[in-house]
Amino acid sequence: GRRREQREWIPALGACWQSLVNGSGELRLVGGGGRCAGRVEVKHGGEWGSVCVFDFDWEARWAIVVCRQLGCGRVAKASPYAPFGQGTGRIWLQPFFCRGTEEALEECPHFGWGQHFCGHESDVGVTCRGEGTLAGGGSPCAGRVEVKLRGRWGSVGDNIWDMEDAEVVCQHLGCGSAAGAYSARKIFGAGDGPLSLADVDCKGNESTLWDCEIRGWGPYGGLHNFDTAVTCQGRSRTGEDVALHAPCAGRLEVRQGRAWVGVCEDQVDMKVAQVVCRELGCGAALSIPGSERFGAGSGPLWDGGLQCNGTEPLLSACARHRPHSQGCSTGPASVICSPYTGFRLGNSSSGCTGRVEVAVRGTWGSVCASEWELADAHVLCRHLGCGRAFTVPPGGSFGSGDGPLRPDAFGCSGSERHPGECPVAVLGKPPCAPGNAAAVNCSGQCRAP
Repeated sequence: GRRREQREWIPALGACWQSLVNGSGELRLVGGGGRCAGRVEVKHGGEWGSVCVFDFDWEARWAIVVCRQLGCGRVAKASPYAPFGQGTGRIWLQPFFCRGTEEALEECPHFGWGQHFCGHESDVGVTCRGEGTLAGGGSPCAGRVEVKLRGRWGSVGDNIWDMEDAEVVCQHLGCGSAAGAYSARKIFGAGDGPLSLADVDCKGNESTLWDCEIRGWGPYGGLHNFDTAVTCQGRSRTGEDVALHAPCAGRLEVRQGRAWVGVCEDQVDMKVAQVVCRELGCGAALSIPGSERFGAGSGPLWDGGLQCNGTEPLLSACARHRPHSQGCSTGPASVICSPYTGFRLGNSSSGCTGRVEVAVRGTWGSVCASEWELADAHVLCRHLGCGRAFTVPPGGSFGSGDGPLRPDAFGCSGSERHPGECPVAVLGKPPCAPGNAAAVNCSGQCRAP
């Protein structure tokens, strides 16, 4: 049949593919209501034309390249069946066997400009997820709404931002239902970067923010008077395909189709946990406590298995295998990650003495000295490879730094292997006095402040 014939002659022509030359390098999506969804078109010789592929190119790695090239994040949906209508002009490219790592669609193998063996009925269309986050709220599920376009994070501006809009943001980020829709300036502060989107109108049932009506596609420069913000309720689902029931700890669940299912404890080791923590933007994997810590839950369990080496950026990059035994003999797995993505000593000339700084999801700040004690310092010094703590100098001895002063009250016993294992109290703590940043002298290298 036609499909078999295509498979036979494509390898024969494979040696004839050309690198894209004399093209403008421009790419756009049309017919989708925004710059991150629509029919794929490329520009050549000053003329826009569509892109077609054969229907058996089911991996759709071309779509990965398109979304990346446009700065629109990950792929949500991709199809070669003209999902956004057929083009009427030239068909410029027929890419095949893209690796998905190309920086631009033009770098994929193709048969040459205007050379193709498929028609407009196979014009490709793609919907990209975009990337989104909440900033300034101290939580992955509350803060100023920011999205990433063309490689830069920027605010979302809307002077009639409402709960329907906030609902879509919370669902998009996996943070449950919306609890509030706000002007960012009043609660979390206005952004200081570009404005990515302006005038967004959601019905409330869209699966991602990109599915809403968006009248202004940036990035724009200018005022941040109408930056938007949300607070979400419910359990956090900070990854696209992986979730814990708190931002960095809880029962492990993965997406199976449209449903979330638990993972059997037998299938999770510390290497798997390291990947989970990395994908969720948390710090180091600390432990796999078992189902008794966070409860067994009542949902189904995934029937697959995982084999990670611990360095993969996403759980989906780990090898999959079928479990050796039927069913789950233990229960759902749980993972505890450190909420801190980094520890360091600031304003330090030796590397082992200075101001105590921590990073939470990539944002660095100093620890308040009001409850910083020698036992806490012991764990930090050991973690940094600086031996034991020698002294805890007075707060502010090494300045206060540029980031926020965090009121996190560590309650280390001194025997923990990692500062993230220590109990930490944050809620209910008074604001830190200006300049009162914790400091430490470790025995590895120490000096008087």
